[in-house]
Amino acid sequence: MNNGKTLTDRFLVALFRRGKAAYLPISYLKEQGDKVLSKGETDKLLTVLAEMTAKGVLEVKDNQYKLIHDPFA
Repeated sequence: MNNGKTLTDRFLVALFRRGKAAYLPISYLKEQGDKVLSKGETDKLLTVLAEMTAKGVLEVKDNQYKLIHDPFA
């Protein structure tokens, strides 16, 4: 599905807020992104996750990510 949506910090924060567990695996984030984002947008996922982790928004543990600070709240 190509509806022109791009991967943003806000999109990822929304995924974490509605996630079913405290820590979410990359596979879940990619799967959910592929459902609604433009083709190829989830290819940037690792870069965006790394940037958000460096900013202190996310925490990584065993290749799973947790939202620790919502910059949009």
